[in-house]
Amino acid sequence: MKIGEKTGDTALARTRRRLRVLLVEDSQPDALLLTRALERGGFEPITKRVDTAEDLEEALGEQEWDVILCDHAMPHFSAPEALEMVQNHELDVPFVIVSGYIEEETAVAAMKAGAHDYIMKDRLARLVPVVERELREAEVRRARRKSEAELLRAHEELELRVERRTADLRAANLKLENVIEERKRLENELLEIAENERRRIGFDLHDDLGQKLTGVSLMMKGLERRLANDEHSSVSDARKIQVLIDEIIHHTHNLAHQFSSLDVKGDDLSSVLKGLAVNVKKMFEIPCAFSMRGALPELPHHTTVQLYKIAQEAVSNAIKHGKATQVSISIVRQNDSLIMMIKNDGLPFSPPPAAKNRMGLRIMNYRANTIGAMMEIKPQEQSGTTVTCFLPLKNGPRAAARVHHHPEEGIAGDNPEALASEAVSGSHPS
Repeated sequence: MKIGEKTGDTALARTRRRLRVLLVEDSQPDALLLTRALERGGFEPITKRVDTAEDLEEALGEQEWDVILCDHAMPHFSAPEALEMVQNHELDVPFVIVSGYIEEETAVAAMKAGAHDYIMKDRLARLVPVVERELREAEVRRARRKSEAELLRAHEELELRVERRTADLRAANLKLENVIEERKRLENELLEIAENERRRIGFDLHDDLGQKLTGVSLMMKGLERRLANDEHSSVSDARKIQVLIDEIIHHTHNLAHQFSSLDVKGDDLSSVLKGLAVNVKKMFEIPCAFSMRGALPELPHHTTVQLYKIAQEAVSNAIKHGKATQVSISIVRQNDSLIMMIKNDGLPFSPPPAAKNRMGLRIMNYRANTIGAMMEIKPQEQSGTTVTCFLPLKNGPRAAARVHHHPEEGIAGDNPEALASEAVSGSHPS
């Protein structure tokens, strides 16, 4: 500590805040008064004095300033001119006018133009509080601008990420649509191939096997007559064989008709399903009931064809594999869904996990997929199986995913088995 230096002065020196002050002042003594006032207020001012536009322009380009103290009127310069130059540089620096005399209207105009405050030179006690206040407000403005800039940058980054994500989703959606379209095309080709193959099998059964069986039947009848003329003991066996051959011919004829007659005659779903029920009773000689509830909508021909062939496949499987002795077909219009059910009393069938590998079930699922429907196969409690096909009419896949309950109809909407039982129990033969 130097001799004569007080302890309080040393502590004050250590706590002084550095302050870069640009003094726009033509009077050196007045500039010293301003510097000393800042020092007494706890600042360590680093000052530069200018009194012309050229000097101010140079000073603004040299470095950043914490505060600008500007005299109002000088021989070659003025506060409004200095303020305009600072604003042209787009600087957010506290600009305080310090003047020996200034009219109130002039001071108000300067404040409206952008000056932060004004102080009379005979009242320099206000200088330090004004400077401290303006420094705080300048810091607040800087923090606000920083936050706004960061927020804007974050918003721009978010928009960019959303835009990229949207583009990725759009590309993925387009790719998925292409995959779906390709799958539908392949499924339609598979269905066409399967139907052509069935027609070929039907024609082979009729033209090849049927003719050969007819020839065998004629030969057997000739053999039976010869045995009868000779009063042979095997004539009864020959007659039994003849009866069996006739049954085989009849069954082959039915199979050939079933395989080759695949085209749907008529556009109305109820009429083609009634026709299917009649053919089942005629070909397989078992009861087949058809029922309908609710007004059926007008369906595209392709949809009618696929529903008919799903029902045909379900009935055929029930008779051939389930050994069914009774089959029923029902159609129910419920809200925005059309529900087709094929119920039989044969052996219960529940599709195993690998059921999609079975050609018949795969083709039924393909047919349902091509019209936006959903297949469900469930065994009944006692015996038999119910095949249900849900077709949405308005709301797309949602209607097929869940069948709604309609209080007036009294149908158990969320239980396919209950729905099937209700529809079938109310059915009457066609």
